[in-house]
Amino acid sequence: AVVSTQSTGTLRTSLRRLFSLTSSETTLVKSSETSSSSSPVQQPLNKVLVVGLGNYPAPRSRHSVGQHVLHCIADKNALTLSYKRNCKAHLARFTLNECEVFLLKPKHYMNLNGKSVAKALSVYQISPQNVLLLHDELDLPLGKFKVKHGGSANGHNGVIDTHERLKYTGVKRLRIGIGRPSDKADVMDYVLADFNKNERSLLNAMQNTLVDTVYQTISIMTSPQEANKSEPKKKAKQKAAGKAVVAGDPTEQRPCLEEASPPKKPRDTPGSHDQ
Repeated sequence: AVVSTQSTGTLRTSLRRLFSLTSSETTLVKSSETSSSSSPVQQPLNKVLVVGLGNYPAPRSRHSVGQHVLHCIADKNALTLSYKRNCKAHLARFTLNECEVFLLKPKHYMNLNGKSVAKALSVYQISPQNVLLLHDELDLPLGKFKVKHGGSANGHNGVIDTHERLKYTGVKRLRIGIGRPSDKADVMDYVLADFNKNERSLLNAMQNTLVDTVYQTISIMTSPQEANKSEPKKKAKQKAAGKAVVAGDPTEQRPCLEEASPPKKPRDTPGSHDQ
């Protein structure tokens, strides 16, 4: 559902309905070094990659609103995004409940953001199912946003590039409305321009709601129910590859998102826009 300003309870209910899951209360715990002691061995933390898609040379533009929200999360946790050469991106991490959250800000033009995403998944051993993209959305007005579980990129080059490089179209996304210009011919100039004063004020007023939405989505993504949902997809993939699947399993016909054909690769041009 599309939301703007709502209570935490309503927000949590909307997200549970989206993923058909039940989530626990979210408690933020800042990351700290784990000391060796005689305490019981802890299970490895779940890992989630939160990516602020954007046009790196224009960090204050409408097109880079996802990176603005990423910085809001970092600021709320007193984190500094440090440059990682092996990912060509800035990165920070913290702990949310029993989950290790990585914040990633690609240092690329929008249509190449997927390079940093794919590299980060490899370096930090994170599953594509545990990726959350934050990005601008022309089809939603400023002040509204929508959480989406997979599906079409709707022409967004940052999402398209990520889908292609991960070979996976089930990536979760927080689509942040920026609205459309009155003249469709001015879309490129519109998205590459900075927010005006009134728009910036509205964006600042809703930043806490956006951050809370990211936290709640992470909590749902890493719940045991969400992990179990991937099993039928694995069986479908095994069947397509000619491997044995348990006979009579009613889930084995479920479609596998990983096998969807990726959209046509966009041109690698600094000014190319995704919508």
